[in-house]
Amino acid sequence: MKSMKASSSAAAGGSGAVEMDSRIWRNLPAGLVDRILAVLPPAEFFRHRAVCKRWYSLLFSDSFLEANLRLSPRRHWLVFFLLASSTNPLTSSSTTSSSATAAAKPPPPALLLDPTTNIWLRLPLSSFLPPGFSPAASDSGILCFMSDSPGPKTLLLSNPLSKLVAHLPPTPRPRLYPSVGLTAGPSSLSLILAADDLISPFAVKNLTAECFHADGATGFYSPWSTVSQLPRLCSPDPARLVFAEGTFYCMSCAPFAVLSYDVASNDWSKIQAPMRRFLRSPSLALRGGSPSSVLIIAAVEKSKLSVPRSVRVWSLHPCSKAWTETERMPPEIYRQFSEAEGGRGFECIGHGDILAITIKGSTDIILFDFITKEWRWAPPCPFTSVSGGELRGFAYEPRLATPAIGLIDSSSLSFQ
Repeated sequence: MKSMKASSSAAAGGSGAVEMDSRIWRNLPAGLVDRILAVLPPAEFFRHRAVCKRWYSLLFSDSFLEANLRLSPRRHWLVFFLLASSTNPLTSSSTTSSSATAAAKPPPPALLLDPTTNIWLRLPLSSFLPPGFSPAASDSGILCFMSDSPGPKTLLLSNPLSKLVAHLPPTPRPRLYPSVGLTAGPSSLSLILAADDLISPFAVKNLTAECFHADGATGFYSPWSTVSQLPRLCSPDPARLVFAEGTFYCMSCAPFAVLSYDVASNDWSKIQAPMRRFLRSPSLALRGGSPSSVLIIAAVEKSKLSVPRSVRVWSLHPCSKAWTETERMPPEIYRQFSEAEGGRGFECIGHGDILAITIKGSTDIILFDFITKEWRWAPPCPFTSVSGGELRGFAYEPRLATPAIGLIDSSSLSFQ
């Protein structure tokens, strides 16, 4: 209660209001106190857990988690992981895989950024996640980790706040470094692994995709079924898949295109990328809303034409499958970004109305706000060293309750 009292005192000093009597706080009904705690930011909630045993036990209370899931405002945060610098994730994965048996590395800590306050938080993961797994996807407060070693892939779903972990069954088909997509709702869960079939020790072919579906409302459960083959002459980007309105999307290179998989119709299709002959380092991201928007962010370099070099943002029209340019990085910001990036490439993450661009081989991050139209550099992360490495990011919504994990681990189904 001391933190609440201090806040009240500060407010009283600024507005002339009278501080609430401590006896009133002491006599508040427990249910009302729980509702107050349920809407606190995650860091404040965990700080207040130290007040008493009952508050400490709230993280294990079904009724409190239900209230938190219902009342807590959505927070569009970003989560980053500091990884070894590499411009080719497939090569990096192969190198890691060759020594995975001898010395599997523990998962790196999760570095959380709140773009509205510019506050960084650090969450260690090695105490509840096994070594030999790397971050692969995220959605609705769930982080997905994939096994590093080649072969049948094992995925872990984790809530880093509650330290809840669920193991998915291994995939039937061996793969090297597939693209991973995840979408989760209050009572449903869907994952997809696409491409990089490991058909021999000396050849990797992009042929198939496998899907995992679970729906608690209907009781539907389909573990790792093979879906339709990917389009011919495609090379999916292993970085990430995004999900919007029932469809997964991923980039394909050589030539650049966007692959889409409609979950309901079990159908893959190819969408032509805008200005594909002049794009460099294209990346897919998602902008929240109703409906959400699929974005392509890329550097445009047309050296022989009178078009300024820039980083541009296109939005996909869901019906016509046409792209519309919506944003362009200002020249001064692009000059700074170009100097920092140095041609190494970049990746993008979208969450809500925030777009984040991470630079390969660097810990620098540039942010764009779709509402204010402001481009700005994120504050340096205080938990990264200056000796090297790069940040790989995902959209992250901090949630104390992630009931979708309970669809995998029956021991956590108690409050559904």
